[in-house]
This record gives sequence, structure tokens and C-alpha cells, in this order.
Amino acid sequence: MDGKETLRQEGLRHLKEMPQTDKLKVEHQLAAYLFSSSIWKEASSVGLTMALPHEWDTTKLIQQAWLEGKKVCVPRITENRGMKFYHIESYDQLTDGALRIKEPIPARCTLVSKKEIDLLIVPGILYDKSGYRIGYGGGYYDRYLSDFPNETLSLASKQQIIHTLPIGPYDLPVKHLLTDDGFLF
Repeated sequence: MDGKETLRQEGLRHLKEMPQTDKLKVEHQLAAYLFSSSIWKEASSVGLTMALPHEWDTTKLIQQAWLEGKKVCVPRITENRGMKFYHIESYDQLTDGALRIKEPIPARCTLVSKKEIDLLIVPGILYDKSGYRIGYGGGYYDRYLSDFPNETLSLASKQQIIHTLPIGPYDLPVKHLLTDDGFLF
């Protein structure tokens, strides 16, 4: 197992073993900081993934976006480890997709281009203080971010921030990193 994979496994274990009360507290802090930020307020459309149980819950973010009249865009996995985002207006437009993650049903929603997503919330397991991340190893987001023109942000607990990460040639940092202590940048 290489250094990245060892870190990935350690980070996943930490997330999966976090007590539910601690998880809810972190999610509450992340949401409070995010919703009061200019990055969130200025975005008329938000791209995000439907979270797995050990990840930070994104349903609260989706509901807040809908409440504020924002366009919510959710990814669907495509061939060659790609992603396409679709505008959803209801959870009825989702189905069980690849990797046990809820995905949009293309026939029930509208495909959106990268430039139509003002703020992309990028998932990950571990981060460094420059915004580089270790995700699940599929490279889906690194491919998508390669020519993504707008704001990118990741949500993380303080425990997910480590000093340095092994960075590969295709790894791209997010522009903003928000922890339960506030924005790092």
C-alpha cells in the first residue's frame, strides 16, 4: 500500500468511527460558516454530491440552497471515470447510482455545463493547508476540476487537515477550505 492509500484508509477509519454527536456538531458548524459566507451568498447554483453515511451530510446544504432559490446540481458518473452534473429540483429525480451514491436520473432533470455551476463543493477524506485533497482514489473530481472555471470549496473537520499530502501530477487543490473552526482560506 502506498502512502496515499495508507492515509486514505486512516482518514476513512476516522470518519466512520466518529461518534454521531460529534459528527452532528461538526456539520452544524460547517453549515453555519458556509451559509453566512460571501462564497455561498454569491452563488446562484451549487454543485455537490449526495453524501454517504460517513461523509458530511449534504441534504442540509441542498435544502438550504432550495430555500434560497439556488440551483442544485448533482453529479452522475459517466464512462471513463467522468462526471456530468444535473440540475435537480426534488429528491424524486435521484436513484441509486454507481458507488452506492444517489445520482440524478437524466430523463428527469437537466444537464448543466461546468460554467453554470457557481460553487462546487468537492468531497474528500483528508486535506492539506494548501487545499490539496485525498479523495476515494477514482480521480473523478480531479478530472472534473481540470477545466472548472468557478469557485471550489471543501468541507472538513479539523481532524481531516494534515500537514502534508503526497501530491500527484493530476491532483488539483480547491480554492477554499472550510473547517469547523472557519475558513482556512
